Amino acid sequence: MVNLQIPLPPSVNRLWRTTKNGGGMYRSAKYTAWIKEAYAMILIQMRGQKRVRGEYKLTIECTKPDRRKRDLDNILKALSDILTHSGVIEDDSLCVWLEARWVEGGNPCSVVIQGVNELSTAPK
Repeated sequence: MVNLQIPLPPSVNRLWRTTKNGGGMYRSAKYTAWIKEAYAMILIQMRGQKRVRGEYKLTIECTKPDRRKRDLDNILKALSDILTHSGVIEDDSLCVWLEARWVEGGNPCSVVIQGVNELSTAPK
């Protein structure tokens, strides 16, 4: 099992931007900055923790930074991608169980990743 605290991921609506002529896409400045910060935090926290191999359960608790309406599912893409990029998980396609919720106060984004073999009751 891996426990991580990271900054709140940007919304999927804020990850990519198009070039002025519409011919290409690139990462937004906000997404690039978040990747750098989250990656550094993950590397520090992973010291002494084993990476999760194979199918896994992902549990996420996030705190809203303000009162604006936000879709919880819009932060999942960036989060799953950084977990793969940093090597915490092998591939985000191996997620077989996902729980996510907004919480009042606390860390911006708390993440728990458990290998399916670590669970007492795996999803069917």
